[in-house]
Amino acid sequence: NHNKKSNIQIGGDFELTNHLGQKTTNDSFKGYHRLVFFGFTNCPDFCPDTLNDIGTIIDQIDKKDQLVPIFITVDPERDTVEKLNKYLTNFHPKIIGLTGTNEQIKSVKTKYKIFSKKIMDMKKENKKSNNHHDGHDHGGYSVDHTTIIYLMDKKGDYITHFSPDTKNLDIVKKINQYL
Repeated sequence: NHNKKSNIQIGGDFELTNHLGQKTTNDSFKGYHRLVFFGFTNCPDFCPDTLNDIGTIIDQIDKKDQLVPIFITVDPERDTVEKLNKYLTNFHPKIIGLTGTNEQIKSVKTKYKIFSKKIMDMKKENKKSNNHHDGHDHGGYSVDHTTIIYLMDKKGDYITHFSPDTKNLDIVKKINQYL
């Protein structure tokens, strides 16, 4: 197993619950490449933008049926199965949402080297005054989190990753090279 393209240990076994309430593990996606992205449904801008981008990417890659986009919450306390399910209706139907217990989420975050922490109070001083989210109730906290999109192979091993500012077209080209 040591002759991999990359020696970065990212990914691995997990046990979570998908947005349909089904138990889901790394093996649930066997045979498919995966695009893995962490976020949370209360996230004002970044997560919806990325989920929209992922939808666009899925529609543009050559072998659409070989890639599963997976959205894993970093906010399991609020992101219940029902909440994820409802949220994901806004995005590409292929995207699978995963949630779990705090322990399960902590474990999968560690495996994917995802950092996240709660930011308790949504202070206004670092926001532009025209921010339309100021009036919203974010349930008392936001979550600061790593915003990398991972491309994993059919076994769930790490291939490469994309930063949020990578253009969709470049991501599509890159994915096409691996599928």
